[in-house]
Amino acid sequence: MPLDALDQRTLSGLPRLSEVYDAYGVQVNALSVNEIFALYERTGFLYPDKAARLLPHLGQVRENWRRMLRGGDSLLYVLTAGDKKRGRASIAVWRTTHHGWTSQHLVSENNPIASRAVMLAGTAASILRGVDESHQNWFRPENRFPSRVFGSMVQTIGQSLSSVQRHMYFALPRNSSLPSGGRVRIVPYDPSHEDALTLIASVARGSIYVTAEQLTTDPELTEVNQLYSEVGLRRTRRVWLAYREYKDEPIGAVIAYRGPLGLNFSYIENRCDLLLHPTLPDADAVDVVSALLKASSSAYEDFELDAIPVIAEELAAPALFRLGAEFLRHYCQGTWLQKGQLRFYRHVDGFYSRLQARVEKHSMQPTLIGQER
Repeated sequence: MPLDALDQRTLSGLPRLSEVYDAYGVQVNALSVNEIFALYERTGFLYPDKAARLLPHLGQVRENWRRMLRGGDSLLYVLTAGDKKRGRASIAVWRTTHHGWTSQHLVSENNPIASRAVMLAGTAASILRGVDESHQNWFRPENRFPSRVFGSMVQTIGQSLSSVQRHMYFALPRNSSLPSGGRVRIVPYDPSHEDALTLIASVARGSIYVTAEQLTTDPELTEVNQLYSEVGLRRTRRVWLAYREYKDEPIGAVIAYRGPLGLNFSYIENRCDLLLHPTLPDADAVDVVSALLKASSSAYEDFELDAIPVIAEELAAPALFRLGAEFLRHYCQGTWLQKGQLRFYRHVDGFYSRLQARVEKHSMQPTLIGQER
């Protein structure tokens, strides 16, 4: 069956928007922040190492979550299914740009049926609202469950509507003394640099990244920051571009995101995206990386952590090591656009249908835990 016909059949099978959560047996924001965090601990998602990184800031993190939830479902909503007897499942979804959302912290107490419910209900609601332009999630490639589900989604959705990119996650000490970068020219972004930003972001991360992050429509996240400010928080983004001296084509960029601390337990909301042109010679990488990170450090002057979370590709790794950054882990960033939502729904539904068939065949229930361990 052609994809358009499949999409139409999927759409016609969805419940009405007013009935969508009841149809899947899902509740929205039914748990308190303390109950949500307790669920994360019980399922092993908030494991000791991750908890240790959060512990010094846990009070602020909880308060940030409470403030976000005061906005109803405009900034953050948590979907839950199941109960104490059968086991609960939960997923949190937060607004990362004005029209883009991040799904995270998918956990389950040995209840794949509830996991399927929260995943499909959230996707169905987004489809029926029709205003969400993109979704993304982040997962560790060695975590088998999300790698199997989300790592394979491009095969179903297609490369024109989705991507899964593998990144390196570094921690750069905020007190690092970074050299200025020699003959590299660093320019803070303004609207005249739209084409240059689009170019470097496209060659470094791809067109899906450019669209989903709204780099051309709201580069500084002004629109979404207005929503965050209504609950006393902020969501901003600053951009710097790198050029060779006397050249007009960008060779790199750095994009500094700021948001409520701990909205994501790996601090993805405050990440610093480091983009390098794929043809940049290794010999030039240190100067470019150093100059970009030195410029972006001003965006983190009031950052609560001692280290800035830097997301980069393999090309930047040697330079980051030389500059004193610590490699923490690999992360995959899965992204899909609005026109791929129905295919994403089928992809998730198909995965859980196959999983459930195996569970019934072997009379066992696997433990499905968080996607970002």
